Amino acid sequence: MKVRGIRDGVVELTDGRTIRASTLVWTAGTAPNPLIAGLPLPKRGGRVLVDEYLAVPGCLGVWALGDCALVPDSRGGFQPPTAQHALREGRTAARNVAAAILGRPKKPFRFRTLGQLAAIGRRTGVANVFGIRFSGFVAWWLWRTIYLSKLPRLEKKVRVALDWTLDLCFAKDFACLTDGEAARQRAPVPAALRGAGVAS
Repeated sequence: MKVRGIRDGVVELTDGRTIRASTLVWTAGTAPNPLIAGLPLPKRGGRVLVDEYLAVPGCLGVWALGDCALVPDSRGGFQPPTAQHALREGRTAARNVAAAILGRPKKPFRFRTLGQLAAIGRRTGVANVFGIRFSGFVAWWLWRTIYLSKLPRLEKKVRVALDWTLDLCFAKDFACLTDGEAARQRAPVPAALRGAGVAS
């Protein structure tokens, strides 16, 4: 069962039931692409099983990484499906594919999380970097800086940096565009005004 919508202090579920609530806490996780379910590959929890070289066991020439792969770590668990891991998995997989083609030894994927960052509100963030926890503007600024550094192409980085700089200097724009029908349903026009040409 899933949440279909939230309106006026009521949470609507997909089965039609409703729950009254004044506080909503939303969390999100990662999930493999639904396409993975149809592939004839070894899987666990919806993710493709791979070995330490990011190769799929029993499937010569097949490699997997990122959110769709269950990548083992050196401690007997699995690597988290985060961007910092996926970027490094991509480099390792590319090197191992080349090594397999050239008949060279492959290298296992080894990486430990550097930290975690999240923006939680306007100019506020939380961070855990190398085991040090902090929050507030500095955590938010660090999150944005790292995000900006990972964007491809200088043009994109400049555009985003300018947009973020303007956001720091000016108040939030609360302008909202809706179609006419949605606006009329939310705020019906009194009959006395309809004939006066105030609303069309």
